[in-house]
Amino acid sequence: MAKFFKSFDDDNLNKIAESKEFKKAANDKNINEFINNKQFKEFKEKYNGKSEDEILRDAKNMSKKLKEQYGEEEYRKKIQDLKNFEMFLSPEQKKKMKKFLDSL
Repeated sequence: MAKFFKSFDDDNLNKIAESKEFKKAANDKNINEFINNKQFKEFKEKYNGKSEDEILRDAKNMSKKLKEQYGEEEYRKKIQDLKNFEMFLSPEQKKKMKKFLDSL
């Protein structure tokens, strides 16, 4: 998981950015709010270089806090929003995302 964000090299990013699906998603209000969210940017910085075990342990703890904060229904909605990004991931990244979500 630590290499999750590093695995987006420039060539792959350009291919993704030019795709019709990406352009549609780029105009989606919810996705833009997520990507530009201060907490998401802090997340990327915090976990850059961390081990997979560290990330999964912290994810489980964060999951508990979010369930308490949002309630079960809103929490599940936010997890579903996260799953919507799966179409933009490589097979390896999808596998890591599934492992991450399963750990929650």
